[in-house]
Amino acid sequence: MRSGIKVLDDVPGNGDLVKRHQLYRVRIRMWLNQGDPVRWRYPWGSIKDARIEDDGTTLVTDVRIDRVFLVAGLFYGVEGMRVGGIRKLKISPHLAYGKSGLPDIIPGDAVLVVEIAILGERRSSRPSADNPSQN
Repeated sequence: MRSGIKVLDDVPGNGDLVKRHQLYRVRIRMWLNQGDPVRWRYPWGSIKDARIEDDGTTLVTDVRIDRVFLVAGLFYGVEGMRVGGIRKLKISPHLAYGKSGLPDIIPGDAVLVVEIAILGERRSSRPSADNPSQN
């Protein structure tokens, strides 16, 4: 695991290995280092299929496993996971939201505890160069 990411808990899944640049259905929960839950006002990821649950503390969405959709700590933190797995990570600010944070949601320089569950692989609805069968 990269410096700045610590695995706090890891429940292995029994599905396929998670691959970079693939789309997955995920459930994400975040807490500030002091234990306060991060509450989302709006879903992110694939907005069409995203939803917020549990009074704003749980996000269920589709995301592509890359550095565009995920902060670096999550991108590197899912390495080695399988579909059905759940991992809890402690992520340093430089691999999360950095000095700026997210206004009114995550303060700057916040250490995050993140639980991510890989619920399933999704098929992209967009054609891609690396998947010519969808063209």
